[in-house]
Amino acid sequence: MISSCNKDSDSFVAEGDFGNCSVTSFSLGKNDSVLKGLDSVYFSIDLVNAVIFNADSLPKGTRIDKMIVNIGTSSASACDLTFRLPETSSDTTISYIDSPNDSINFADGPVKLLVKSYDGLSSREYSIKLNVHEVVPDTLFWDKTARRTLPGTLSAPQAQKTVEFNGRIYCLTVAGDKASVASVENPYDNNWTAGEAHLPDDAVVGSFAASNDAFYIIDGQGRLYTSPDALTWSATGAHMDHVYGGYVNRILGARKDSDGWKHVTYPATTEQPIPAGCPVGGTGQMVTYVTSWSASPLSMFVGGHDASGNVVGSTWGYDGEVWAKISSRDIDEREDVALFPYFTPREVTGFWRVTERSALIALGGRYESTEGQVVSNNVYISYDQGITWDEASSYLQLPDYIPDFAAAQAMVVDARLDDSMSRSASTADGWTVFTGNRMPVWATPVPFAHASRVSAPITEWECPYIYLFGGENAAGDLYNTLWKGVIRRFTFAPLY
Repeated sequence: MISSCNKDSDSFVAEGDFGNCSVTSFSLGKNDSVLKGLDSVYFSIDLVNAVIFNADSLPKGTRIDKMIVNIGTSSASACDLTFRLPETSSDTTISYIDSPNDSINFADGPVKLLVKSYDGLSSREYSIKLNVHEVVPDTLFWDKTARRTLPGTLSAPQAQKTVEFNGRIYCLTVAGDKASVASVENPYDNNWTAGEAHLPDDAVVGSFAASNDAFYIIDGQGRLYTSPDALTWSATGAHMDHVYGGYVNRILGARKDSDGWKHVTYPATTEQPIPAGCPVGGTGQMVTYVTSWSASPLSMFVGGHDASGNVVGSTWGYDGEVWAKISSRDIDEREDVALFPYFTPREVTGFWRVTERSALIALGGRYESTEGQVVSNNVYISYDQGITWDEASSYLQLPDYIPDFAAAQAMVVDARLDDSMSRSASTADGWTVFTGNRMPVWATPVPFAHASRVSAPITEWECPYIYLFGGENAAGDLYNTLWKGVIRRFTFAPLY
């Protein structure tokens, strides 16, 4: 018998035969100097085990040595709190009924609450636990499963491109005249299947892409090839000077004709002149998903260079018929940007609550400076599906040990976690240990999609990991790395 109670909650406390010694509600007093919305923290009351606790832990570093509490009981004749005095080894006991505004120290362990019935004939002692996170939960964290080398049969690859196809991740790596394709359903398990690929002569590795039913790549002359398995390839007879990526059952590209640049597809649909400012190269990673303002799937990318050679930071999209500029506020001008959809924490103003917020995240890229070609590991974020972009907050930026890069690909794949893995931080073999960035003070921990309580603890859940494949330095040299990151909160066992 457990309930989640606050003064403004409509939940109930299931009472057993506790001699009218039940605690019916518990909350903390308002104190914005400690934590905004402190009085909105939810507490569970376990009447069977006589434990009162906040399953949604307070942020790391929250001071809990001077807390005001609000306690509701069933006509109690006495309600006494016993706790350790700060910076001493002595306990003290106060009467909540006589002194409801006295501050309580939770910093030295659980506080004891003794409740006596209205007739004084029975009593019950509760343990009040005020939980505080020991780690910062809302960082984009590249943690104990952070890095390994790129998958495949090549020990020192010189180029790579990674795509998703039919629920599997395919990583193409090339070294000299050798090529390898490694695939896996879930990179978390690190169980890759690798084989030798026979690419067309002079294949452009960065053009490797996939539609719903085939792989595609172009060679140095713009000839388009296709493959059912990314291992053996055949010519299509089509021509593209740049490949954007896949859209449903077709591939999207740009072709330069004598009368200008055109948007083209394979299989072929109506060709369209490329609008002014739309990139014709350097477009980096394309993502396809359903938006709230389009009946059809929308494929989009960020950045690139246009027909005049100007580098842009705009978002462009294709809905199956029309190409259009989506963004009204762009990222900084750059090419070869990694792009992926994800979720980030969002504070609800005035309440101790953080909710899930969908986002597009753009990573890295290449741009021109007074020093020549420069790459960056900056992170940009859009909360309106690519319309407006801002540089992400510091707690979402990449750590210093991930070097500046361009031309990487980011894939998000759910891993099935269980409670024992979360507690022990055990992971798949072969990953290198690093630490992450710090989060801001306001980022308070409330688990996503699990605000309500259920009848039993959740012991397994899906955790969305980000896999960052490859990338190049300013000289175009490949990083032989596969990074693995996650917003740390997602690895915590959901509350019940």
